[in-house]
Amino acid sequence: MAETHLEVYRRFEGTLHEHRLRAWPIWTTGLRTALKQRRALLLLYLPPVIATVIFSFVVYLGFMASEQLERESPFEGLGEGDIQERLASGVVMGVVSGGLKMLEVTRQIIEFNKAMGFFALLAVAWFGSGLFCEDRKAGAHQLYFARPITRLDYFLGKFGVAAFFGLCAMLVPPLVICLVASISSPEWAFLKEEWDVIPRAIALAFLWTTVVTLLVLLASSLAARRSFALIGVFGFFMLSGAMSQALGHLVSRRFFALSLGDDLNTLGSQILGRSDAGLPVSPGEAWVAVSVFVAFALVVIAARLRRLEVVA
Repeated sequence: MAETHLEVYRRFEGTLHEHRLRAWPIWTTGLRTALKQRRALLLLYLPPVIATVIFSFVVYLGFMASEQLERESPFEGLGEGDIQERLASGVVMGVVSGGLKMLEVTRQIIEFNKAMGFFALLAVAWFGSGLFCEDRKAGAHQLYFARPITRLDYFLGKFGVAAFFGLCAMLVPPLVICLVASISSPEWAFLKEEWDVIPRAIALAFLWTTVVTLLVLLASSLAARRSFALIGVFGFFMLSGAMSQALGHLVSRRFFALSLGDDLNTLGSQILGRSDAGLPVSPGEAWVAVSVFVAFALVVIAARLRRLEVVA
């Protein structure tokens, strides 16, 4: 082992480059740490992968059935000279094949997103519940704020880590289904007739992920441990749902908007252009409730991060 007084000092001649996005190192290091949990990744994302494969196969079979009906008309036995019967044949076949051609992909994406929303919540809660409280527990925030980063940089880096896992469950599967529908439809009919489903699905994925991520980070900023943050996230969903049902039935229907899950489902149906009469919350009430929650979460998180910076 070399001794200190024998070491030769060499002057540093390189240049230090500061990344323009100062939240980038926090995001990348957080992702590398989270991606090492392979068992958790397998358990959390295996069901969405299986569901995506099944839904994609259903979409593919639907378009294949549509093409089969177009090739084999059930009115082939009709007389060629009967103009009325031939017109009826064309109208009925157009309605049947058109309905099967699109296969109500939009409706399937709505139902699919409702199911994927639960897995997105699980993933974000698991990987994001310890982002703030674990740093505070280990004293890592002192190292972060000792460097030239702001509270916004720190928040964006942590937000990106949690949102990444939410988008993997909410954004990737619908895009895969839309890709399968586009390839399977004859002459790219899906892209020509239902192209707006893709940007709508992207908007819904980002909205859902943003709200859920803010909820998880809010719990992480308030809790002392990761386990407490997990309990807080799922407890909030269960208590808000039960309270909204009780107050909605006993006092006023407006209290149904207290359920964050119902609000997100209502907004999902509206964004995808489909109204769901079974949801108790109106789109206007859902937008107000979600906006109030997002503002409240941002204010509380900002206050907690400011306190961390002062302590550091």
